[in-house]
Amino acid sequence: MHLSNAEQWAQLCHRQAELVESLSKTFPERRENHTDLGLSWRRLEQQVIRGEIPRIDDLK
Repeated sequence: MHLSNAEQWAQLCHRQAELVESLSKTFPERRENHTDLGLSWRRLEQQVIRGEIPRIDDLK
């Protein structure tokens, strides 16, 4: 299933990943959590770009 606005969703996911990862500058003790969450947003971005149906199970 291709999202009609997939490009916008992919951009949103990319921005979310960058935002979460940048939080490590302020909260370095949470760096691992920020990295994991950022990777989840990047995986979701790639699913959207490939036209896959995003699945919550795939984000873990």
